[in-house]
Amino acid sequence: MPAKSRGYLQLHDTVELTLRGITVWAYTKRGKYLGRVELNRAGLSVATGRTGNKRLGNMSWEQLFERLDKER
Repeated sequence: MPAKSRGYLQLHDTVELTLRGITVWAYTKRGKYLGRVELNRAGLSVATGRTGNKRLGNMSWEQLFERLDKER
């Protein structure tokens, strides 16, 4: 049976995205690095790999929502 994992991010305030933006790092329960998601005013970037150098996606907000709309 697969292990259940829980995680959440909850913000109660509006956060203005700047060029620096917000970075969310993901780790396993044992502390192994999984990857990161970067959100800034330009768009979204997702990276993974042992050191976080393998880019899975790097797109503007327009590209992101066009892709999400196509997959509906």
